[in-house]
Amino acid sequence: MQSSVLTHEAITSSYTHASETLAEIAQAYFLLGRLKDARHLLSTALRLLEAREATPQSRLRPLLLYSQVLIVDHLLTRGETELMFSIISQAQQVAEAIQDPQSRADALSLLGQAHCNATTIASLKSGVSPFVPQGQGRYDEELTTALTHQRQALQQREALNDTRGISESYFLIGLVHERWCLDEQAQDYYARAGQVAEESGHAFERTEPTRHRALHALKQGHLEQALPLALQALKLREEAQFRPYQPLDHLLIRDIYLARGDTAKAQQHTEAASAIAAEMGMETLVASMPNIRDVLTAKHREE
Repeated sequence: MQSSVLTHEAITSSYTHASETLAEIAQAYFLLGRLKDARHLLSTALRLLEAREATPQSRLRPLLLYSQVLIVDHLLTRGETELMFSIISQAQQVAEAIQDPQSRADALSLLGQAHCNATTIASLKSGVSPFVPQGQGRYDEELTTALTHQRQALQQREALNDTRGISESYFLIGLVHERWCLDEQAQDYYARAGQVAEESGHAFERTEPTRHRALHALKQGHLEQALPLALQALKLREEAQFRPYQPLDHLLIRDIYLARGDTAKAQQHTEAASAIAAEMGMETLVASMPNIRDVLTAKHREE
């Protein structure tokens, strides 16, 4: 029986191919809401890619994808933040080392998003509203950091003419303004995000601006405006085939129907949210998410 020893170049090529294949599988798990499977696969892949024959480039995509998964997982399961920030930091370091401008911009955006989401979860865990006027909240410094990173990411994405990233950064900048109760500024950024996404054909990036416009309309008591926007956001999310946030979309629709006094339709969307969450292994998700009206009541009480 004859055998041959693979050359260094052949081993490196095999690691690159394996990295791309594993990332594609993890991406599929992520879109399906199988976050535990995605986390396990990406964690395993990154350990395998520690071999000296594996290039930094082969580690970069799994690191960026793992960062995305951990950000979503943190928001939905209220887990710890240490691993999330560690993986994003590693992605930044690799992007800097290989001088990849697109990945540097993406990692900056992920870091800003992680800071913003971490403060949301910390607020909810402590039982206080995440909506606090600028300069008055305990997480103001972290939100300022999130905004700084996102503005830096936007600048780099504009230089790259990265329309998907530009739309994402506009939305995430708007999100920080919303957290600071600067609703007019937030809505302006959401409008810009939605316009860029629509003009450039980025269906996924249209979803969150639409959802937050619905949320704003609900806050203002404009229920006839809120409902079609919330339904449109759910439709866009389904078209983008991204399941992890679909329970949140259903819960927003539920809250709007409750505000309209339609308990039957509200119950339908509660059940839909619960069913999707259960399929993803997040049986406690629906119970952990407060009715937005309760959050707003708490906000007004604090004011």
